[in-house]
Amino acid sequence: MKHFIMHLCPKVVFPPRKMFSQEVVVDLVEKTKQKYVLPKLKQCYSTTTSFDLFTSKGAHDVVALVISFLSEKW
Repeated sequence: MKHFIMHLCPKVVFPPRKMFSQEVVVDLVEKTKQKYVLPKLKQCYSTTTSFDLFTSKGAHDVVALVISFLSEKW
């Protein structure tokens, strides 16, 4: 995909993978948490959290964070 886009528009600059994973994704997660997660959690009576890490040799690692919450509307 990258080669195709660069062929169509050579002026496009892709950030290095390390920068993308260490800066862009972290910033996106933080903004999502601030905008969607924390306001909902403030309205809750109770929360439970589970955390899982799945690893696969030769593939990407996957992190799952599940937050269950109880509000006044159930």
